[in-house]
Amino acid sequence: MIETLIEYPNGGKIDVYALVDKTASDFKNVLACCEFFAKQGAHTVIYPRFSETIGNPLYHQIFASLEGTQYWGKCPDFTVNGVWYEHEGYDTTKDLTDPKTKSNTYCNMLGRGIKQSSRVIVEDCNVRRFYAKRVIYNRIHFENQNITEVYIRAADGLELLYKKEEG
Repeated sequence: MIETLIEYPNGGKIDVYALVDKTASDFKNVLACCEFFAKQGAHTVIYPRFSETIGNPLYHQIFASLEGTQYWGKCPDFTVNGVWYEHEGYDTTKDLTDPKTKSNTYCNMLGRGIKQSSRVIVEDCNVRRFYAKRVIYNRIHFENQNITEVYIRAADGLELLYKKEEG
C-alpha cells in the first residue's frame, strides 16, 4: 500500500501510497517539496486524492488523523514527520507580468491551500515577498484564518515566508 521512493543517508525518506497518481500534473512539484524536507532528515509521505471522502472506508483509514479537525473530508498532499502539508500550484500559462495577476494568483493559491491544511506551499508566481507576508498577516489577524506555515516553492527550493511561533 505504501512504497519508499527515496531514502537519504541522514534517515530522510519519501514514501508514497500506491493509490497516488504519479502522472498527475502536480506530482513532480509535491515530490520536490517532499525532497526538500527529506534531505533534512524528515520522513515524508505523499497521499492519494479521493473524490468521495466521508463514508469511504479507505479515506477513513488513510486520513484518520484528520478526523475531528476542520480538515476532515479533505485530502492534503503530504505529511512531514506526521504533520500535514498542502501544495498549491497555478495555471502556468498565465501572464505574470501584470502585478495584479501575480497578487491574485498568490491569493488564490493560498486560499485553496488553507482549506486543506494550515501548512501551505505555493508555487512561486514572482509576487513581492512583502506583499505575500502582508496577505498572510491579514488573513490571520483580520479574517481569523488558521495558518501555521507558508512556503514559496522557488527554483532553488522552499522559501519560508511565515511560521507561527510556538507557545
